[in-house]
Amino acid sequence: MRRLIVHGGAGRITPEHGEEALRGLRSALDAGWGEIDDATEAAVAAVRWMEDSGKFNCGRGAVLNLRGRAELDAALVTGRGEAGAVSNLTWTPRAIAVARKVMEETPHVLLCGRGVDRFAKAMGFPKERIGTSARRKLYLELRRDLEKGKGDRGRWSDGRPSRHPAWWTPLRKLVREHPELLHGTVGAVALDAKGRLAAATSTGGIFLKMEGRVSDSSLVGCGTYAGTDLGISATGIGEVIIRHMLTRSIAERYRLRHEGVQAAAERTIAQMPDDSVGIVALDRKGRFAVARNTSNIAWGSRSEGTSSVRCGLE
Repeated sequence: MRRLIVHGGAGRITPEHGEEALRGLRSALDAGWGEIDDATEAAVAAVRWMEDSGKFNCGRGAVLNLRGRAELDAALVTGRGEAGAVSNLTWTPRAIAVARKVMEETPHVLLCGRGVDRFAKAMGFPKERIGTSARRKLYLELRRDLEKGKGDRGRWSDGRPSRHPAWWTPLRKLVREHPELLHGTVGAVALDAKGRLAAATSTGGIFLKMEGRVSDSSLVGCGTYAGTDLGISATGIGEVIIRHMLTRSIAERYRLRHEGVQAAAERTIAQMPDDSVGIVALDRKGRFAVARNTSNIAWGSRSEGTSSVRCGLE
C-alpha cells in the first residue's frame, strides 16, 4: 500500500494560518504523490515544495535568529539505513536537497555551519536569499519586544545579576506568550509499493534563537527517524524532542511493546512536557498516526485507492 503523510508544524495555529497551512499541505501531497513509486523521492518532493513555498518555517520561509539571519536544519532518513542531515545552512533554502546530497555523496551523516555552506556550494547549489519580507518584519517587531526586557550584558534591566545572556529570560517569556512562533517545521513520511519507508524533516528553528543552535530536525532519532517498519517526523520544541529522543522512543515502544503506531506515539508523547511536541508516523503496513500535546498540528495524508486528500488541523 502506498501512502504519504505530511505535517506543517505544531503549536497554537490560528484559523487564518491554519487554512493557509492546509492549502500548502495539499500542494505538498500532490508534489510528493507524483514521486510515490520511490519513498525517498516522495518524501523529498513533498518537503521541497514546502521549502520553496515560503509559507512554512523552512526553506524560503524560515524564521530569523537573534542576529537576523536564517539558519536551516534538515534530515532525510530511509528504511534502508541511509541518512543525511544539515544544520545551520545559510547558503541555499533547499535544505532537504542538500541533506540528500550529504547522504548520497559523502561518508558522513551530518554537516553543519560553514562546512555545510561550502559543501552546498560545491554541489552546485546557487546562493539564494532565505527569509521573506514578512519574516523580516516580524523579526524586527519581536526583537523590539525582546529589547524591552533586556539590560546590560549579564544583568537585567532592574540591575539583578544573571547567569544567562540578558535576553534569555525575556525570550522564554516571549515564546510562552506566543506559542504560535514555534509552529511551521515541516516533514513527510512516505511508503512505496515495495514497502520502503523514508522520512524527511526541514525547519528554520525558532525565532530569535541563539546563533549556531542545532534543532531536533537534523538529528536522527530525535526529530526524524525511519527503519524497515516505521517512519516518523516530529515538530515542536526541539530541545524537548532532543532530550527525549522522541522519534526513536516512539519506534522502540512500537516494536518492543507491540503497540499500534497511534498508541505508541500517544503514550510516548504523554510523557513529554505539555504543549511541546507533535508527530506524524507511518508504518510498513500503511497505518499512520498523528499525535501531539500542543493546541494544534497541521497534517495531511494521501493513500493509494483514495480520490481525495485527508487534511486536518487538530
